[in-house]
Amino acid sequence: MNAWWAGLAPRERVILIVGMLVLALLLIWLAIIEPLANRRASLHSEVATLSADHDWMQQVATEVRRRAAAQSGSGARAPAGNGSVLTLVEVSANASGMRTSMERIQPEGQGARIWFDSVSFDALMRWLAELEKRQGLQISQLAVDAGSEPGQVSARVLVESR
Repeated sequence: MNAWWAGLAPRERVILIVGMLVLALLLIWLAIIEPLANRRASLHSEVATLSADHDWMQQVATEVRRRAAAQSGSGARAPAGNGSVLTLVEVSANASGMRTSMERIQPEGQGARIWFDSVSFDALMRWLAELEKRQGLQISQLAVDAGSEPGQVSARVLVESR
């Protein structure tokens, strides 16, 4: 190797050294800097999403506190008010982790129609029971289809106030 290096002209040595430096810088960029930059951008996006969720929760918090005070003061569950079924469903779904499984939610009459795609049947039933027990809502319609995975289902639910 030393003999080969000694046999090169000074100009060729400079070209090889510069080429190795460029190659080393390129490898450092691709192996270290680029993945870190991508991760940073991903984290910025996640922070923006979480900030939006936080802002929404702050807006809904007063409604939730008011309902909690009304429910604990009366001893019985107060029926959900006009338009608040969506709020109760959204808050409960976010708290229980069911929001990620929701395909779509839309108001219908005095309630809300919810579509789920590939959700755990057990988790769905626990969440629906919580809606009835803690939120004072009732499940008016429920259609469940078996999913492709064991224990997974697709469901359509109509939730209404009592």
